[in-house]
Amino acid sequence: MRKNGASLESVPELITRWSAHLGLVVETRFAPSGDEEAFPNRLVVSGPDAELYAASRGAALDALQFLVHEAQGEREDAKLAYLDVKGARLFRMQEVMAMGRFAAEKARELGSHTLGALSARERRWVHLVVSREEGLGTESEGTGTFKPVKVFRK
Repeated sequence: MRKNGASLESVPELITRWSAHLGLVVETRFAPSGDEEAFPNRLVVSGPDAELYAASRGAALDALQFLVHEAQGEREDAKLAYLDVKGARLFRMQEVMAMGRFAAEKARELGSHTLGALSARERRWVHLVVSREEGLGTESEGTGTFKPVKVFRK
């Protein structure tokens, strides 16, 4: 960690201030995700201009989150802030974790099941949900940013 990284508690104000420099009016607050291990430190960005961060499949939100992580200087998931607008990322987490549970059921039945290409964060969610199941394992396959995840019986 950098010596003078932004603290987790200061991130909501930081986002509001940076957004104001862009001429955007937003508010940011901490909100529980329901699964703090999978989606820790969820920050909800709301307000009249929040949807602009969600446009283009959240590209601006991804960029803002990258800048926040750089400002924090952390690399440990449990200490980083994760941004959400209109619950889109929370919904995606729940959707991917449900896919992981489905893949676990199929792997128990068939021996293995492979999910389509997922981002690193989404793969982490699948690995996490399957790790909570006894007798099953996971592995990411292939190369690149988006990779399939194979769920299998051990």
